[in-house]
Amino acid sequence: MPLLMDSLIGRSIRGLCFVLLSSALSLSSSGCTLLGFAAYAMPRPDVQPKYSEMTGQTVGVMVWADRGIRIDWPTVQLDLANAIQKKLSNEATKKDPPKVLKGTTFPVQAASIVRYQKDHPEIDARPITEIAPRLGVSRLIYVELEDFATRSDMSVDLFRGTANATIRVLEIDGGVAKVGFEQNNVRAAFPQKAPKEGIPGAGDQRIYAGIIDAFATEVTHQFVPYQAEE
Repeated sequence: MPLLMDSLIGRSIRGLCFVLLSSALSLSSSGCTLLGFAAYAMPRPDVQPKYSEMTGQTVGVMVWADRGIRIDWPTVQLDLANAIQKKLSNEATKKDPPKVLKGTTFPVQAASIVRYQKDHPEIDARPITEIAPRLGVSRLIYVELEDFATRSDMSVDLFRGTANATIRVLEIDGGVAKVGFEQNNVRAAFPQKAPKEGIPGAGDQRIYAGIIDAFATEVTHQFVPYQAEE
């Protein structure tokens, strides 16, 4: 009889231990699931701008492109400068603008700067630090466009927009300009998820408009907080 009682008690204890262990594992698994869901549901932190000295400044945008790019795309300087300035201006005029653009204004139209470039072709041979004080702003975003294309390198029948540039910000004070920021190899592609060899049948104009917008977004990301894509 004592042996039977010991056996029953042992089984009860083992059963109880099994139930407790199963419950603990279940709670642990549920807890991990809940934590994972909460982490997924939480908004991702913003990527902070690389340059943040535009608060309260007057800002202009100048795009430089070599002769070969301008022959293929005569309006690329105006189109890209306009797109960059519009995106930044839209951020600055929000009801609750990012801190880095509070009080920032854009008093000089991109068309005026492009007109100045065309009227004074000699400035291509002068340092941008010499030219920037003439443009009537306290910050000049200077985009040196090094590559721009709407077709794949692999085939002229396949379309894929690409752009690559160096971006500088000229800080102007008392008629003197200095480079306050420089970022090399700023790149964009359109369509972003298209294969590197390109896609058929898209057309130059569609790809041109897409890469202008995509690259303007990349430039804007240097100066305002944004959420990175997954």
